[in-house]
Amino acid sequence: MTIQRIDITGVVDVEHRVLRDRAAMEDAAAAWRALDARAADPLSYFQSYDWCACWIDSYGGEDCRPEIHTLWQGERLVAVWPLMLTGGRLKRLEPLSTPHCQYSNMLADPALGQEAAQNLLAALAKGSHDLALLESVPVGSALAGLLTQTAPLSGRGNTASMLDLSAFASPEDYASRFSKTQRRNRNRRRNALARHGELSFEVLFPGDAGFAAAIPLFLHHKRQWLRETARRGHAIASPDFDRFLTALPGDRDPLSGACLFLLKAGDRMAAAELGFVHHCHYYAYLGAFDWALRDASPGKTQMDMTVCWLIEQGVKTYDLLGHPTDYKESWSNRTIGLETYALPTNFVGMAYANLWTARVRPRLQKLYRSLPEQIRRLTQFGHSFGLFVMIA
Repeated sequence: MTIQRIDITGVVDVEHRVLRDRAAMEDAAAAWRALDARAADPLSYFQSYDWCACWIDSYGGEDCRPEIHTLWQGERLVAVWPLMLTGGRLKRLEPLSTPHCQYSNMLADPALGQEAAQNLLAALAKGSHDLALLESVPVGSALAGLLTQTAPLSGRGNTASMLDLSAFASPEDYASRFSKTQRRNRNRRRNALARHGELSFEVLFPGDAGFAAAIPLFLHHKRQWLRETARRGHAIASPDFDRFLTALPGDRDPLSGACLFLLKAGDRMAAAELGFVHHCHYYAYLGAFDWALRDASPGKTQMDMTVCWLIEQGVKTYDLLGHPTDYKESWSNRTIGLETYALPTNFVGMAYANLWTARVRPRLQKLYRSLPEQIRRLTQFGHSFGLFVMIA
């Protein structure tokens, strides 16, 4: 078990410990979960113990080592900032579980003072890495509060789209807000899909019969959509992604963790969505549908049913995550800004942040997304030979 203890000068009764392996994470598990419950931060699922431990079990190794910065008051854990060390010649600190996490954040006890929290940044500045790169930091989050004296990278801002479910008293109230055209389209889609078999909708949690068996087919549909539309799925293509998703914990009672929303037409998976519930906040992590049924828009029907189920359960937010698109805008009624921060420790890290991260990479991403589908297919062919690896 590897734990580094860092002296904090001038801060009474606070100790800074860095957890550097899976055994150290396990040792802190109970305190980590207790802090998560006290913080009750709806935007911190990707900093939860369950997510981080499961991800390290699947992807941790020499190329990706945990470096989890924690603050303790005695045996009481008051802050957790899950990071990991990656890279070869250029050593980067990144949010633990990159590229699979969607928000960079930290867990902080509501009573934690700002002076104590700032020691986390002071320790980072003395690390052996070249750069700490923190993408998708939610505006107003605990981590954003820690970085108030650091300017975000220009041109690297993003936006998360969300549907505020607390505005609806019931699924019927939600449906009553539709316009006449929206109601007609909703019925048309369901009728078209029902021609392929009787529609059924269920919500599966890990441990439920059918959850583990549904994941491979669900990801097969997602990967086919990526191929058919000439899009890149860097995170989805990573080895063991199927096993990682299947291993994520979730619990129907209390409503928390991973869950799979499954829409069938007869015995056929028409569409499905894997997401996470955390402090009454639902993350719509990954959606997929049967490409052969695309003309019936099964994904829209599944999302509609998912929203209704979440409203019934008292969930407050349907989070469509970052990278705005037209379909996300059509489903959301509010947004949260996401920023990228770079904390270099030397000239090499500074050059990487200011040149590659802030300038070159965004321009390559914009160029790639603007390409016609046929040209994107050619770049994907090139990707198999090592090109475009770092654009996504």
